[in-house]
Amino acid sequence: MLQIAAAVLLYVCGFPCLYGVMRLAVRHGLQDVAQARQENAEQARQEALEQARLAERTFARENAFLTGS
Repeated sequence: MLQIAAAVLLYVCGFPCLYGVMRLAVRHGLQDVAQARQENAEQARQEALEQARLAERTFARENAFLTGS
């Protein structure tokens, strides 16, 4: 009878514990994905700004007559 009581107790308490662990793991995983997405977006924005600056300088050099120099 003690074995049945222990098995029922572990069965009843085990599933909520497992659910909580899985929920915590999923939440941390989603936070990691969101952080990586934000870092990638910031890096892409910086690269786009740098390319725009380079293109602007190149355009001004190639078309000096437009700049009034």
